[in-house]
Amino acid sequence: MGQVCWKRKGEVWEVRHLQDQGVAVGQLRDVATLDELEEVVRWDERGNYRPLRSEANLVSGWQYDARSVTEFREAMEVIYPGLWGNAEAWSDERLKFQTWDEALAKQTERVRNKVSQTGDMPQRVIEENCKRRCLKIVLWAGEKPVDRDAKMPMLCTGPCGMFWSCVES
Repeated sequence: MGQVCWKRKGEVWEVRHLQDQGVAVGQLRDVATLDELEEVVRWDERGNYRPLRSEANLVSGWQYDARSVTEFREAMEVIYPGLWGNAEAWSDERLKFQTWDEALAKQTERVRNKVSQTGDMPQRVIEENCKRRCLKIVLWAGEKPVDRDAKMPMLCTGPCGMFWSCVES
């Protein structure tokens, strides 16, 4: 899922950055708790805060060992909040998500007017910002997940604060 891979070894799930797939365990930083994992995924490689967890700038060089399926799910929730549940709901055909019209109807009149004046919303912001920064598939704009190597899809179920900020700027 995204920039994370995992391998089950007995009762333990080894969770790490996709880039570290072939790296020996002893060469990676051992992340012992979910709180430590939270701290690792909070920052990018330059030490900058990552406000968008689904941005393609997850730091590499770590490994977290989840000791149960529950702990594995919690670790994935720390790394990518809400995305595992969305992926499961999508595969079970029970995922609910907003349409563009529903999302726009919840905005202020000023925002709705700005959008109507541009004519190419939301596609321009999706192309210039969402697809360049975020790993999610923009369901609310009509994109569909493609089965790529049986990955868990990362799904965007509605415009986020980053999207609306770009619309307003």
